[in-house]
Amino acid sequence: MHRGPARASFMWGSSTRNTRIERLWVEVGTQFARQWRAFFTRLGRLHRLDRKNPAHLWLLHCLFLDSINDDCKEFQTEWNLHPISGRTTSDQSPTDMRLLGQTTEGVYKDDPLDGIHPGVISRYLGVMGLKKHCGPNQTGAGHAEDDDDSDSEEEDKFPDIDDTEADMENRISMDQAHNIRHAPIKVARHCSPFDNAEQEAIFMDLLEDILEQDNVPEDYGVRDVEWDEEDYPETEIIRPGIRGKEIVVVLPRGEWLPRAVIWAQALDVLSQILTQLES
Repeated sequence: MHRGPARASFMWGSSTRNTRIERLWVEVGTQFARQWRAFFTRLGRLHRLDRKNPAHLWLLHCLFLDSINDDCKEFQTEWNLHPISGRTTSDQSPTDMRLLGQTTEGVYKDDPLDGIHPGVISRYLGVMGLKKHCGPNQTGAGHAEDDDDSDSEEEDKFPDIDDTEADMENRISMDQAHNIRHAPIKVARHCSPFDNAEQEAIFMDLLEDILEQDNVPEDYGVRDVEWDEEDYPETEIIRPGIRGKEIVVVLPRGEWLPRAVIWAQALDVLSQILTQLES
């Protein structure tokens, strides 16, 4: 890989070498990202999505994250196979150029986790994630009382790693401060509204029953009778960036209305369960 010219371009502020990546982001937006953004905008405008509610954001992840990832993978595959014009590319695809580069220059290895404390990696990239604290006589759903030994062993292995989420975030910030040259971006909170895995399983079972019976709740803007006077919209307006111009995004009814219906069904079930738990 030729790193010198790219680094020099960055240092001198030239953007001529960024045109390909800028074009890539344009394609990501036009091919699938803008549609998902427009869909979520619609859920908030018509179908009761509260973007400031962590439980609603958790529900979005449950329902649509796999579909978004599938769109990402499909775009990735198509992009890596498209020919790139230019004096040095000879209309080769990214896949062709990568294979040619590996054949002539060898396989480049770069460990993105180099320099990060292994305890941080275990907590954030491990299977279990952050450890949940249990109160007196509480063992956690699905865990036996004698399972505590595994946690104590991990604490002994990394005794300087605090278990609180805030401390872990601070450690990550300090460890990676030398790699960051901009202010942190605030990420919306999303967390499960359920106290344990059993409650979440009940929600999933009830939602599966509702979906199989095709019960569509009222007052969520997804029933045909709620659109008697006008047709269900097939376009949505979004405004990329702070000062971006308005963009009209097409959301075909046959593809996006069923997703809105699933959202309404799931949100209705979630609301009913949370109301019962609070009472």
